Amino acid sequence: MQPGEDKIVADRLYAVLSQKRSPKSNSPGAPAANLSGRWDVEMEFFSSKGRHTLFLVQEGNQLRGSHKGDFSTRDLFGTIEGSEVKLRSQLSLPGDSLTYTFAGALAGDTISGAVYMGEYLNAKFAAKRSPYPAGSATIRIPSGPPLAN
Repeated sequence: MQPGEDKIVADRLYAVLSQKRSPKSNSPGAPAANLSGRWDVEMEFFSSKGRHTLFLVQEGNQLRGSHKGDFSTRDLFGTIEGSEVKLRSQLSLPGDSLTYTFAGALAGDTISGAVYMGEYLNAKFAAKRSPYPAGSATIRIPSGPPLAN
């Protein structure tokens, strides 16, 4: 700085830092839909494709549930803000760990976007809501001693 420029910098810093600003809202946007249920996921990796399943329970903007992949089922958590969906699950095996971070957008009954998997690179995903079978059946519980043949 040249002599006298310290006053210019100080005046500018004071002007910027003393401006009135409206507070930024920390509350997330309302969810665009309720994602509770089963979601069938098609994953497109660099050199292959896979099928996974998500089971989601939604409470407000919070999501939790399970992520069933090719080798195991693990816990899942995430958020929905408007139509923006973020989910994370982690597969831990002896000597290895793989985190799936889903970042997608909801459009109708489909969530699509990218999956970030650290050293295992990235993938694309499309999750479709799995409809539950229509109708119901009466469940009868047998009574009395079992019959042997």
